[in-house]
Amino acid sequence: MRLGRGNTEQSKLQKTVKGLPKDVASWTPEQRSQYTQQSDRAMREQATRKSKKR
Repeated sequence: MRLGRGNTEQSKLQKTVKGLPKDVASWTPEQRSQYTQQSDRAMREQATRKSKKR
């Protein structure tokens, strides 16, 4: 089952990245945390999908 566009953690990660400054060095600690947390959720989602396909 594929979730609709915009509902996946990966799509949320893409939106998060679009809202961040292009220069990673200028990210605030809060922005780094936001990116890290969303990235972790997207990776877990991807791993879960791969394990369900097996």
